[in-house]
Amino acid sequence: MANSNSAETNDVFQELDVDRLEVNVIESLCFSCGKNGTTRLLLTRIPYYKELVISSFDCPHCNYKNNQLDPAIEIKPQGVRMSLNIENKEDLDRYVITTDYTSIQVLDLDFEIPPMSQRSQVTTVEGIIAKTVTNLSEQKKVIDITHPEIASKMEVVINGLIGIKNLTKPIPMMVFEDATGNIFVSNPVAPQADPRMKTEMFTRDSAQDKMIGLSAEQDTTDQQSIIKPLGTFNDSSVNNMNDEIVQFSDPCPNCQSICETNMKVTDIPYFKQVVIMATTCEECGYRTNEVKPGGGVEKQGLQITVKVSAPEDLNRDILKSETCCLRIPQLDFEAGALSLSGRFTTIEGLITSLHEQLKDTATAFYSGDSQSGGVLAKTEIFLEKLNNIKTCKMPVDIILIDPAGNSYVQSLTPPDLDPKLTIMRFDRTDEQNEELGLNDMKVDGYE
Repeated sequence: MANSNSAETNDVFQELDVDRLEVNVIESLCFSCGKNGTTRLLLTRIPYYKELVISSFDCPHCNYKNNQLDPAIEIKPQGVRMSLNIENKEDLDRYVITTDYTSIQVLDLDFEIPPMSQRSQVTTVEGIIAKTVTNLSEQKKVIDITHPEIASKMEVVINGLIGIKNLTKPIPMMVFEDATGNIFVSNPVAPQADPRMKTEMFTRDSAQDKMIGLSAEQDTTDQQSIIKPLGTFNDSSVNNMNDEIVQFSDPCPNCQSICETNMKVTDIPYFKQVVIMATTCEECGYRTNEVKPGGGVEKQGLQITVKVSAPEDLNRDILKSETCCLRIPQLDFEAGALSLSGRFTTIEGLITSLHEQLKDTATAFYSGDSQSGGVLAKTEIFLEKLNNIKTCKMPVDIILIDPAGNSYVQSLTPPDLDPKLTIMRFDRTDEQNEELGLNDMKVDGYE
């Protein structure tokens, strides 16, 4: 740093406020020429995604430039895989946010960009293809003479990628996979369900945990830090947990400072116990609220359909677990398990949260984009329909589909059948068991 005055140095890093979106300008060393350049930092939150630190360095002496994108939140419990069928120009224009750990596959070409081979970036599907074609073309020039057989294979991939970019190949599929769970691909028909992209969660293996810095030793330590305080409860004290808030310390997922987590066990009538956890870090301001159903994964999945047409329906308690997706067929809308986190609220509260997230998403991604006027218009119409649901002007069915069987909607006529509430159980598919991590779970032979 060029600043020598200590008072000035203390002010170099201004407090980053995600609501004001202030750009912080820092004088910093250029690694190319050794003189001082300028780094600009911006902390921003992208709805439906996460918080990001965007940095841009520029040296006026040697004209060296460097742009970088870094995540600012914790690694998700599971990885994410997004499979996209590219059918038209709209798919090529999708926004894509990747991390250092993102892999990109083109299945038809048997081609993969492995994780740790490129930096985090904000781009489009077309931008990824164009950059890959450029990089492969440059590499091919080098090995044309020394390794002609490899160069010929690269030529096939390059021509295939160009065909995808020009929309001359028959509906190719690109698969975006990220072990940290922090990848984003925009939906051009938002807020409706994406007809050409499938999103699924997966359990990381030991190699992926090691790649992203979650070694087996660290996992064991993290589990012990949580299990130790909870393990002090015996059978008699468990009965009293509903009457008290349990507090324990653990490292902050954001800054690693020790912070307090408050936990309370609550009984939901005619359902089961749930664990409500809230963490607040006084050092960095990180906050999180989670609702975890007790009892683990149920033997069968659960589909709950509730008809919403009156104020009393909006006041029903609802528990949406983190493995549950939400559908509103009258709006042709579906929100996957990744879109809305686990929460215990009312139907009106759930619709309000959905309204706020969709509005923030439209503002963040499509404001000022001339090509996205249609998305903005459709979003405004959809938001108005959500308001009509909240004022009972538009009757709808709200459907919760939870493969883990840990979601709940309050009945208004217990213990009798509720005419507006339909509950169905179903056997999970192998794919759903895989997403829940059940296929590799060993439950025999421990004696």
